[in-house]
Amino acid sequence: MPQIQLLSDLHLEVERGAQPLYEFDFPQCAPNLALLGDIGWTRDERLFVWLDKQLSRFERVFFVSGNHESYVATLAESEALIEPFEKKSLDTRKTDSSKGEFVFLNRRAYHLSPDTVILGCTLWTALNPDDLDILKWSLTDFRRINGFKPEAYQAAHQRDVAWLSDTITQLKTSDAPKKIVVFTHHSPTVTDTGDPKYLGGPTNSAFATELTDEEWWGSPITLWAFGHTHWSCDFVRNGVRVVSNQRGYGEGGKGFDPRKVIDV
Repeated sequence: MPQIQLLSDLHLEVERGAQPLYEFDFPQCAPNLALLGDIGWTRDERLFVWLDKQLSRFERVFFVSGNHESYVATLAESEALIEPFEKKSLDTRKTDSSKGEFVFLNRRAYHLSPDTVILGCTLWTALNPDDLDILKWSLTDFRRINGFKPEAYQAAHQRDVAWLSDTITQLKTSDAPKKIVVFTHHSPTVTDTGDPKYLGGPTNSAFATELTDEEWWGSPITLWAFGHTHWSCDFVRNGVRVVSNQRGYGEGGKGFDPRKVIDV
């Protein structure tokens, strides 16, 4: 069974005492690594230097953009910085077999094995319209991502959910059904995926979207991993294992384990 080391919300762009920015050492505990967003800013070349180091350690590095990746850029500009890095890494592998494969999961399906497919996207959330006045001034994304307004946020959410729905439905009805593993940055369910003190608050809709009632939720989806909430968890909801392993700010979030490995 393939194993993937799971990390998110490393926030390499954030100062932590004397530790230099864009430096984070952790043990390699699996052949593959999944980085589920808020790793650092794509505008900072040091992010890609750090990612390249991981390609010397892991066979594959799966990468999902969070919201922080696009800070001081637009969403399109951020994607346009990641895509050439992916291409460069693929070209490097042609002459250096020791380098791992970089997989940018931007509404993309990746066939990990004959019977397992990984789906990945940011999964921007469904903002509660009743809380928009508060979210407009409280949500840092609207100040740090260039040109990003509530309308663009909602459009990004609709695009991600439509892609997930269509892709999962097609896979479920195919002649050769596969196990589905989903990697997103934002959470696919609300309860137990963030600090309970924020549950029901005016900013909660910027962290999670309830998808467990969707017709396509459940088998053959076996696992859904996410980040963003700075709350590590591991439980089963409606037949799907929901898991996160988030570092967060400061000394790291409660429950964060840099050795966390999932079997897929």
